[in-house]
Amino acid sequence: MLSLFRAEWLKISGNRIPTAAFVWIFPMGALMLLFFAAIAVLASETFRNNVIAQPPDWTQQLMFPWVIINTEIGRLILVCFAGEAFGGEYQRMMWKNLLPRRQRVALILNKFFTIAVFVLTAFLLMCVIVFIGVGIIAAMAGAPYPPSLSDLGSDGLSDFLRRFSIQAAVAFAAALIAAAYAALGGIFTRSILGAIVLGGLFTFAEQGILLVLFLISSLTNTPDLLQLYTLTPGYNLANISTWSQYGSGFVPPAMQQLDFVPFSVELSTVLVLAWLFGLIGLSVWLFQRQDVMN
Repeated sequence: MLSLFRAEWLKISGNRIPTAAFVWIFPMGALMLLFFAAIAVLASETFRNNVIAQPPDWTQQLMFPWVIINTEIGRLILVCFAGEAFGGEYQRMMWKNLLPRRQRVALILNKFFTIAVFVLTAFLLMCVIVFIGVGIIAAMAGAPYPPSLSDLGSDGLSDFLRRFSIQAAVAFAAALIAAAYAALGGIFTRSILGAIVLGGLFTFAEQGILLVLFLISSLTNTPDLLQLYTLTPGYNLANISTWSQYGSGFVPPAMQQLDFVPFSVELSTVLVLAWLFGLIGLSVWLFQRQDVMN
């Protein structure tokens, strides 16, 4: 299994342009933003004074990259990355070479896992870049970079590591769901473009469902209908993330006027796992039944 993972990793990383455009864009984007911030520190006294007046908190900075992955744009970029990986196997007719040597289930599950590890690696690298880069900018401005480990304490450090781990797990799950959408698109269309388009439609359909439910509930005066949106993977990923960050659940803007009680972390976790097993299981089942040799 390790050799299969290594081969898939090398194959994905070998496609340098799509990988750079859809994965490494996150850490590289953070690096560019920090570069411009460093220039601002050197060129603007006002900017330096603002940094000194409100010094950055390194625990908050390390949490920032994880917010991006569960936005619509972030998940769409992941769909593009996974769409290239899944659709490319059909478009380049690679399945014909791979399937006689390996079982189909092992191949497709390994692809899911490798894509998710790739995304997780990119965001961990982004965290490292943000942590070091913001520290350098704070030092250039003459500002502190709190909190110190002594101020944070063992309990504070444990709480931070717990929240950081939860955010990383949410990112891993978001990458797997994006990969599942793209895999279904690739299976149905057998092309990179089709995998990206259908995967993107599945992703935006989650927000589209909220809009449709809002319109129907407004016309029929049934506001409770909006709560169907909370069954989607996007809501539950955001809910888990919000609970770990702020200690309270996520309430979509369209539902803020309702007497809505957010799901618990445990319930959202169960629903995310159900979506993961359902989507990946469906992809595996369709892939096993598909004739890709002709």
